[in-house]
Amino acid sequence: MPYAAGMTIRFVAFVAILMAVLVSAPTATAAGEPPPPPKCFTSNGMGELPTCTWDGQRWKVSYEGSMPGGFGGPEVGVPPGFVAFGVLVVLVGVALSLWRVILARQVARDAGMDPDRATAMALLSDDGLDATYLAANLRSPVGPAAPQPVDPGRSAEDRLRQLQELRDGGLVSAEEYDERRRAILDSL
Repeated sequence: MPYAAGMTIRFVAFVAILMAVLVSAPTATAAGEPPPPPKCFTSNGMGELPTCTWDGQRWKVSYEGSMPGGFGGPEVGVPPGFVAFGVLVVLVGVALSLWRVILARQVARDAGMDPDRATAMALLSDDGLDATYLAANLRSPVGPAAPQPVDPGRSAEDRLRQLQELRDGGLVSAEEYDERRRAILDSL
């Protein structure tokens, strides 16, 4: 599952870069439109490049911030679709990060580990969520194993006989035999 989240982040980043390249690429000229003149690529005294627009008959050259009345050109900015896509990429990134943190904290809590350290691992490393998952699964169980509940339906004598048979058959170790025998005798 964490591998899929990493691949999703990489895919979203790839699509964002591809969109940036496509939006910034020069557009093809319309049929019958001559190429822009060299003055469209020459900067003014302040180092600004002009904005050249084709009005259907000739090229109009204007500089940003120039006076109205034929000298100013249309505003050039980031297309709104690209801005919306950028916002979407940021929201997906935030949502995936939040998902990683919530999952890491839950895995750490279930394994008796420190949730704050799991959060740091999930956020600060590429494989932090995987590391938290592995650490939780490799961690030894917390505390000693609880003794099995005593079956009240059978007598203590029957339970002790059955326990002796299990020990003689090699199914129960000497320590387990002693522990269960004490539990049976304590229940009397």
